[in-house]
Amino acid sequence: MAGDLCAPQLSGANLPMKMSMIATASAAQVRADLRRAGAAAAFSFAVLVVLATLGQPQSPDLTPRLLTFLGAVVFAVSAAVAVRSTANELARVVGARASAGTSSNLRLWVTIIGYLLVGVLALTVLHVPIEKLLLSGAITGVVIGIAAQQALANLFAGLVLLTSRPFDVGSWIVLRSGALGGEYHGQVVGIGLTYTEMITEEGPFSLPNASVLAAATGGRPAAKPSTPSL
Repeated sequence: MAGDLCAPQLSGANLPMKMSMIATASAAQVRADLRRAGAAAAFSFAVLVVLATLGQPQSPDLTPRLLTFLGAVVFAVSAAVAVRSTANELARVVGARASAGTSSNLRLWVTIIGYLLVGVLALTVLHVPIEKLLLSGAITGVVIGIAAQQALANLFAGLVLLTSRPFDVGSWIVLRSGALGGEYHGQVVGIGLTYTEMITEEGPFSLPNASVLAAATGGRPAAKPSTPSL
């Protein structure tokens, strides 16, 4: 009986300690990601410099070619670790300001772009002709860009909104834009890579980021003081 009565008190007393341990573990994870990203980026850059100066991917001897290939593999692995750690850290920073979906999308895009860059650098070090690949990729990119012009506009506008922060999640704002069809008064509940979520008196709305970025934005006006009736 006495043990049952003391159990809630001990649990409540341990709650601040548990919260402190969670915060300490989170901060340690942030420091670990930063250290890992910095160390991996420095190591991969050093390997890239060595390969660019001493690599012999087209040597008639097998040993220099094999060493160059192994060096390219080491560069790709270390650079991939740097990209992944950087993407995790950026997602953590953005997640503190926006929704969890936004941070996940940002992590995905940073990872994809980083891996593509690592692959291009590794192929360049190995003297693999990538001009045709780049040309075909550029043509494909132009076609995709034309087809997805509005989606890309919303994506880049979302990145601008997340970095410039004209408003934050939870802010009460007024949006005025002809493209949006008038004014929107409400609270921002989410800032994604393509849409901004608002709750208004008429209900929830998903507004394209390109239109939100081009709209006139202001805080919700203060309520007028009521005049006493005579």
